[in-house]
Amino acid sequence: MRQGRDSDIGGYDWITITLWGILVFSGWSMIFASGYLDEDSFTSLYDLDKNYGKQLLWITVGLVLVGIIQLIELKVYETFAPVFYGLMIVLLIAVLFTTPIKGATSWFSIGGFRFQPSEFAKVTTCMMLAAYLAMPTSRMQELRTKITALGIVLLPVLLVLLQGDAGSTLVYFAFFILLFRAGMDAWIYILGLVVAALAISALLYDETWWLINVILLTANVVLMKSWRKEDMWLGVIVVEVILTYMLFDESRYLLITGVNGLALVVLALLNIGDKKWENSFFVSILVTAAILFSTSVNYIVNNLIGQHRQERIWVWLRPEKCHPLGPLYNVEQSKFAIGSGGWAGKGFLQGERTKLDYVPEQSTDFIFCTVGEEWGFIGTTFIILVFFVLILRILFIAQRQRSLFTKYYALGVACILFFHVFINVGMTTGLVPVIGIPLPFISYGGSSLLSFSILMGLLVKLDSNRLFVFR
Repeated sequence: MRQGRDSDIGGYDWITITLWGILVFSGWSMIFASGYLDEDSFTSLYDLDKNYGKQLLWITVGLVLVGIIQLIELKVYETFAPVFYGLMIVLLIAVLFTTPIKGATSWFSIGGFRFQPSEFAKVTTCMMLAAYLAMPTSRMQELRTKITALGIVLLPVLLVLLQGDAGSTLVYFAFFILLFRAGMDAWIYILGLVVAALAISALLYDETWWLINVILLTANVVLMKSWRKEDMWLGVIVVEVILTYMLFDESRYLLITGVNGLALVVLALLNIGDKKWENSFFVSILVTAAILFSTSVNYIVNNLIGQHRQERIWVWLRPEKCHPLGPLYNVEQSKFAIGSGGWAGKGFLQGERTKLDYVPEQSTDFIFCTVGEEWGFIGTTFIILVFFVLILRILFIAQRQRSLFTKYYALGVACILFFHVFINVGMTTGLVPVIGIPLPFISYGGSSLLSFSILMGLLVKLDSNRLFVFR
């Protein structure tokens, strides 16, 4: 054994590999349970007409890919990260010209199988971002570095968004967690959270826009009182609010806020020369932009986005607006399936709702329902704990690295896993919108399993060489 090595064979982190293996085996078991009906219909574990047979094939292919990754020189991954990233960008562009499947141009069809480039683009984006942040010339304090790092993430986001796959698009925002760890300004995240909170509030409560405009009116009055100028503005704004409410319907969301915000900006401009005007003008612009965005959300959701996406939003925030046999059906059946498992579950292959296909997409996006029904609270808690420990272990791996590329790559992998698990478990329990994100290693799908296999295979390969890297 080499001097200075851990007790791990060959330097590999066997705790990570074991947790990874548990999840893959658990996932295949649940896919088998969701596709198994009875002994008469069962032919073989390798039956490629069944999802469990195809998944077993993808697991085998994944193991081969992981083995190949272990044989390649480490420097190749960091040096050629831009090449891998560029090739995947080309595929993301090419897939836009394919035939839409379920309203999205996200797949290449090859024989009886489908290939989704956006899944693999997460791997190359993680590699590219890690390689860029590890460069000696990359300093997150500089604007150039920030813009370049954001560009690396947002380019695939734009291309996946053009495919019509909103779920996969959101996954890439997991990289913003990595950018924060690398030194991105905290105020960007705070501003984003505030705007998101305002938008959600506007969707949750129809009266929110009134509260917002009361705040704007108050701000206008405070400015006028503090400067003792333009008292007529108060009367003008009050009349504007009353007339707009009487004359307009949905457009009043934007019009009232727009006029109030404009008044706030004009008041600041009219007081140029006053010591307070610069701060007031900046605050006016910032507040007006945030408020205009939040109060326009209702109009955008109700008029500018497709009905399918509208329904997903209302199922999450306003289920009373949805028909129980319409878009609300999936989430309700998901909750029933998980809840029916009770404390210890109904037993392997004993899930009634699983067998009778009560929950659509139960082997893919809603695979967690099968876990809940057959394994119960104990089983779902076990799966979540395994994910939790795995993510913590990856964070530990990141912290012990001497190579910045490996460190940032490991952090990226942890962020991707966390985002996937949080969103998938959240959407099956009704805590977040249904956006079609698979549960890593558990959900059925070749592209998903292979992309996560590559992510993890490269991680353990990079980590195995940690003691031979000099700072």
